Amino acid sequence: MLLSDPILAVFCLLCAAFFAAGLVRVMINLAVLDHPGHRSAHETPVPKGGGVGVMASFFLFFPLVQDITGHSVLQADVILTAVATALLACVSWADDLYQWPASIKLVAQTAAAALVIAGGTATSWPAPSYGLVLSLFWLVFITNAVNFMDGLNGLISGCLIVGNLFVAATGTYFGLPDLVWPALMLAGCLCGFLPFNFPKARIFLGDVGSQGCGLLAGTAALYMTRHTSQPSGWVLGPALLSPLIFDVLFTLVRRKLAGHSLMQAHRGHLYQVLHRSGMNPVLITLCECGFVLWGGMVAVYTAPFLPLKAACVAMPLLALPQLGWLALAIIRTRRHPVGPW
Repeated sequence: MLLSDPILAVFCLLCAAFFAAGLVRVMINLAVLDHPGHRSAHETPVPKGGGVGVMASFFLFFPLVQDITGHSVLQADVILTAVATALLACVSWADDLYQWPASIKLVAQTAAAALVIAGGTATSWPAPSYGLVLSLFWLVFITNAVNFMDGLNGLISGCLIVGNLFVAATGTYFGLPDLVWPALMLAGCLCGFLPFNFPKARIFLGDVGSQGCGLLAGTAALYMTRHTSQPSGWVLGPALLSPLIFDVLFTLVRRKLAGHSLMQAHRGHLYQVLHRSGMNPVLITLCECGFVLWGGMVAVYTAPFLPLKAACVAMPLLALPQLGWLALAIIRTRRHPVGPW
């Protein structure tokens, strides 16, 4: 062989990025439009479905890279995760086209999560039976959290790129070498999409991209809990996702306490409130990506600790920038009122 396996794998990653970019261009020309509504950050119709390019490229090149790097794809966890993600992506694309009820999307998310768990990707904490329920809840929650946060140019794709690159860079340290190339693959596919969405959006990911990527992110976090070699390597997944988790949980709790329907579309997420207050959207996106990087650094720091100590140290460290983000939203909305949020 003239080229070493890593070089071939990197070449495939570049091909995946360019292939994703080509499909995104096709989806722009297809012009399935996202018309602005009361909760939209855009003012004119913008094509959606950029996630078709991301997901299609990932599924096409992932098996090839796995084979080149000596990782089998003929394993129950890999096969069922791929089937689950493909199922959810297809249903989500149909929803992008036809705007199905939320109940149908929830059923699809639950079915996809169940398939992932059936493949063996689930936590066993605090006990195997409870772990299955916790894993199902986690996967559905993270899938929706990524979807909810996909409302500003480059925010979700940028955060996922940073998170996946961090996993790839620290995979050996955490004893997770099997995640290095999949993480690089997803990051590469998202890099093919990002120039069409940030800083100015020519196309959006759509549910097909945000929900598909959300399920993969949640699945990777569960995989870490079972396979990390570090005493508290399980912190990595939640830490990288902590900016999204905090924003979604805070928004849900606040809306519940205010008596608002949790099923009703709104513009009350912190990133939306900051944008409505006049904060530069590019700056918001870059800050959110920075929070992801901070979460990864906290995970590296606490990984050698015993689990209880790691949780006690990591939680305040992860909460600190998010509380500052919340304080900024409160200060800005007092100076620049945005109405109810």
